[in-house]
Amino acid sequence: MKPITISLVTVGNLNYPLDFHYLEKWSSVLFRIEHGGSIGQIPNAQGTDINEWEYPKEQLRQMIHREPSGDITFALINVRLEGNYYMRRLGNNIVVLSLYEMAEIIKYANFTIENYILRNMYEITILFLGNGHTVPDSSFTWAHDEIRGCLFDMNANKSDIIFSMHQPTLCAPCRNRLLSTQMDPNVIPSLTRELRKLKKEFFFRMLEYVRTHPVWSLLITAGTALILNLTANIIYDWVKYLIMSSPK
Repeated sequence: MKPITISLVTVGNLNYPLDFHYLEKWSSVLFRIEHGGSIGQIPNAQGTDINEWEYPKEQLRQMIHREPSGDITFALINVRLEGNYYMRRLGNNIVVLSLYEMAEIIKYANFTIENYILRNMYEITILFLGNGHTVPDSSFTWAHDEIRGCLFDMNANKSDIIFSMHQPTLCAPCRNRLLSTQMDPNVIPSLTRELRKLKKEFFFRMLEYVRTHPVWSLLITAGTALILNLTANIIYDWVKYLIMSSPK
């Protein structure tokens, strides 16, 4: 199975530091990431009078063009998108992912922006592979309203994305839909393995365990302290014996 190429481009000032080296080195058999071009400055939004600060799809299509070296062009931006979506598909295998409001939601939940980007890249990759190597333009393709921790949760409430950030899955209906497409049989097992790597950093996982299991955490801490104390005493007595028994 040959991995597809995702060209990652930046649009305007993102206002958040990103580790592009981490993204480019991400190990996947489904896709590889290459850092493409960038748009340094963007024009003012051409939204409606009601939502004048939104960037409509048509304006984004005029701004962002397909990177010829990649199968998918994945553009990062930090503005409010039309409909206040966090991701829009522009056609011609171009996708825009916004950090607007999302960066703070992600960081508050102790996830990294890089994992937010990767999570959505997996969603787009599966759509691409399941639709004849074309990213469908419709925002509602495959998405379901119920929050299941699935890549295709609708996330109408933008903060709901945190439920599919830590080791996201494919729910049973989405898996069955994927199985009904003419796709490499290695895609689903590879996806399942790789999604397990998308998780919070170890420190925050431990912190959550302590919060949800306070009694067990207390017992583990007490037991660990007791073992360390006994070990230290044994080492001290052994060193003392060696010193006392050594010839003067």
